[in-house]
Amino acid sequence: MAVFQEEIHIDRSPADVWSVVGDVANIDVWLPFITEARLEGDYRLCQAGENGGLRERILSVDGTAMRTEYTILEAPMPIEFIHAGIQVCAEDGGSRVVWDTTVTPDGLVEMFSPIYQEGLYNLKTQLES
Repeated sequence: MAVFQEEIHIDRSPADVWSVVGDVANIDVWLPFITEARLEGDYRLCQAGENGGLRERILSVDGTAMRTEYTILEAPMPIEFIHAGIQVCAEDGGSRVVWDTTVTPDGLVEMFSPIYQEGLYNLKTQLES
C-alpha cells in the first residue's frame, strides 16, 4: 500500500477554490484526465477519454472542513484499493490544495501522480486567470 500526495498553492481565497473543488459532480471542469462526469446518488461516474470509465463512491463532501473524500470502485486499470481526499485550506493570502491518496498496488502512484499534478496545475491556471 502506497501513500502519496500532490499539492499546489493557488492565489485565490479558500472559498473560491472550494466552490470548484467541492462541486464533485464537475471534476471534469478542472481535471483534464476526466472528460465527462456525473453523479448518481453517492456515486460519481467518470469517463477518462479513450482510457475508459471509472465508478467512484463519494465518501464525504465537507464544506466546513473544505475536504472531499472518495474511493474508486471500478476502473480500467488494476486497482485493488484506493482512498483519496482533496483538502482546501488557507495559505499566505491564498489557498493550498492537497490531494492525498492511499493506493494498492504501489505501482499506481506512477500513474496517478502526474494526473493529479496536471489537474492541480489546471485548477490553479483556471482560478488565477
